[in-house]
Amino acid sequence: MKICQIVGYKNSGKTTVMNELIRYFSNQNKKVGSFKHHGHGGEPDVVKTTDSHQHYTAGSYMSGVQGETTTQLIFSNIKIEEVFRLYERMAIDILFIEGFKTADFPKIVLVKGKEDESLLNELSNIIAVGSWDENLLENVKYPIFPITKMESYLNQLAEYILD
Repeated sequence: MKICQIVGYKNSGKTTVMNELIRYFSNQNKKVGSFKHHGHGGEPDVVKTTDSHQHYTAGSYMSGVQGETTTQLIFSNIKIEEVFRLYERMAIDILFIEGFKTADFPKIVLVKGKEDESLLNELSNIIAVGSWDENLLENVKYPIFPITKMESYLNQLAEYILD
């Protein structure tokens, strides 16, 4: 399973870029998974009135519910490595991770403004850098792409991700 992180500060375009890459690889008949770090503090939103959530709050390590076409699982204190093993067991070809900046997987860094350029010196395993401002990335030593023209860079980004 290939893993690619999409990282950047708030409102840098992480979800936009991730959605484009997911669409691209899904259209290439790749089985794509996604995992997002909830960077807003606290816990992700869950419907707290469901039976599965009541099982979870009663102490279940893992609680799930199966719908007609969707399954939802809730885990208690699961380690990120365990989450990745679950994705591997599902035979995912590519896992896109939004966030977890300090993890050491290949990553695409999104730079919104000059103040975000420090990420390029702080993070490891950078394979590409994107920005909304094409002029911002003139002196960057990594492959770059403008987020506004991402469609024309998808083939190139796919190569970086699959290498």
